Amino acid sequence: MVHVVDPPFARRDIRARRAQRQALAEVLWDSDGARRLPTERALVGAIAACHPRDVWWVCEASSAGPVYLLPTREWLRVLVRTLEGWGVRSVLEIGAGDGFLSACLARARPDWRVRATDDGSWSTVAGRMEPGSPYRHLPLSGIRRTPAVERLSATRAVERYRPDLVLVSWPPPGRMVERAIRGPARLVLELGVDGDVCGDSTRTWRYEKELLDGPIEARALCRLDSGDCRARTTRATLYYAARHPLHGLSAG
Repeated sequence: MVHVVDPPFARRDIRARRAQRQALAEVLWDSDGARRLPTERALVGAIAACHPRDVWWVCEASSAGPVYLLPTREWLRVLVRTLEGWGVRSVLEIGAGDGFLSACLARARPDWRVRATDDGSWSTVAGRMEPGSPYRHLPLSGIRRTPAVERLSATRAVERYRPDLVLVSWPPPGRMVERAIRGPARLVLELGVDGDVCGDSTRTWRYEKELLDGPIEARALCRLDSGDCRARTTRATLYYAARHPLHGLSAG
């Protein structure tokens, strides 16, 4: 069973809040610690039952390792239909972590070539946290790469596999997304949030792109959502990579 470390900021209603956090964890992971693909209703219900700060904490401090984007069955169907509409037949997820999203895609479309790669740099707590983080002393976990995730840097992965679509979910700070845009792919789909949480939008914003404010964004759930989840924080951006005829720097 997946357990969640008690947060240092939960000073009141510890027992009730601990039960709510554990209930959310059981929606996200099964008894063996494997990721679940829940229904949107089940996930929203578990999120709504938690204190807002506890949602982020469950996603950060579970014994199974941290999670960021929280896919649901309904959202995955939206993603698959969207990729089908773009004519995608091969998908490469870079910075894939545990590879859960890619595994879900591969099960949904076994006729596609779906690969997941990660360089392993966030496999330890020290690797994924800032040096001054107040949580570094807690018994937290790094991201556990599964056997289906190939250990390979993002740049080399794009060059090797030349996919129709590069999928980047919650990229780490740095130039990962920009390098993918400039690599030999056709499209790059970035799933992140506003602000400085993910990637480096100051650089990627220069490239030709589409802001996907439809269902692929509106139906997504992530660790920053709380309450009834009516206002969701995921932002989806489609970039034209080097093999696309519209690739280049934006005139705007």
